[in-house]
Amino acid sequence: MNIKIKGSMLPSGERGKVTADPLNSPTLPSRYYTDESIYRQEMTHIHRKAWTYIGHVGDVPETGYYFTDTVGEQPIVVVRGGDDVVRCFYNVCPHRGHQLLEGAGKLKAKGISCPYHAWMFHLDGRLGVARLTEHVKDFDKSQFGLKEIRIAFAAGLIFATLDPDANDFADEMEGFVENIEHFLPAAKDFIVAERLHYDIKANWKTVVDNFSEAYHIPICHPQLSKVLEQEMEELKAERRWTFNRFKSKEGFPGFELTPGSPYYAWQAWPHFCALSLPGSNNLIVLRMAPDGVGRCAERVDIYTPKGEEDNPKLGAVRDLFMHMFNIEDIAIVESVQRGLASMGYDQGRYICDKEDSWFTEYQLHWLHMQVLEALGDAA
Repeated sequence: MNIKIKGSMLPSGERGKVTADPLNSPTLPSRYYTDESIYRQEMTHIHRKAWTYIGHVGDVPETGYYFTDTVGEQPIVVVRGGDDVVRCFYNVCPHRGHQLLEGAGKLKAKGISCPYHAWMFHLDGRLGVARLTEHVKDFDKSQFGLKEIRIAFAAGLIFATLDPDANDFADEMEGFVENIEHFLPAAKDFIVAERLHYDIKANWKTVVDNFSEAYHIPICHPQLSKVLEQEMEELKAERRWTFNRFKSKEGFPGFELTPGSPYYAWQAWPHFCALSLPGSNNLIVLRMAPDGVGRCAERVDIYTPKGEEDNPKLGAVRDLFMHMFNIEDIAIVESVQRGLASMGYDQGRYICDKEDSWFTEYQLHWLHMQVLEALGDAA
């Protein structure tokens, strides 16, 4: 995993000091999920530095298409230019700071116009028109373009980082693109079939932790346990991403499957989670964006090949996820978050074994080591 952890970065709680070995380590102390000062440090050292998933190239299919988002509490906008290049900018006018765009869609004009004073920007970020500035002393339009944000592409997915000094995506996420494209070779041409938003009363790590393990599935997801074999075909853990491959059972009425069909799951630092459920050609991407120390703005994007949006099997996957699996998980993580705030709890134990069995909580530890590395000695 190649995490650079010093002893001083490993915190202690009621069960002792967290260790770099998941086989004998207590879990993160509960303050890492409830302490406002730690949350602010995460915002600075994690969410404003990491490569964050923001969408898919299918969201900006032609010149003038755009979508807005928030990364590390910063408003951003992604737009495809007349030169067919997809770019990302801070979604703010450099004149007086007004937000430029909302939502998503296609620009009616050939540029981005600020709703406050009608400054107009070309799609490559250059300032085109600034009303009544021709007589302003030393006014230089070239100094007032939109501030660009670095982006990268992975199997059609778009990632952004606010840190101009961050490692290149290809280096930071080495092997990630190839892995997705190996198992989902058509993913770069997928389109969004559904986009869901959930306001969850839990720390972002609480939600990612839950995604990271299958230990709870037989207890908390009785229908999913009829789909997923309690056996892991493959666990791959790289520095910044992981991959799990399972196989399916025969399903249940309304979601019949061919036994042995593949079930894939990916996780990438810091809060990208994705899966491809058996039964149809799909990629479900979850982003657990922090929205305060005890809240998470979860976005779920369901991708599929163009023309298969109305596939009944995809509809079954979508309904199961929307109305069953994710709803069950939200209740779980909100209960866990309340427990993390209790005086009766501080630390648990990672449930792992040397064989990395299907139930392993190894990926929780993988995530937590990266959190501690990013925070350094600050927390």
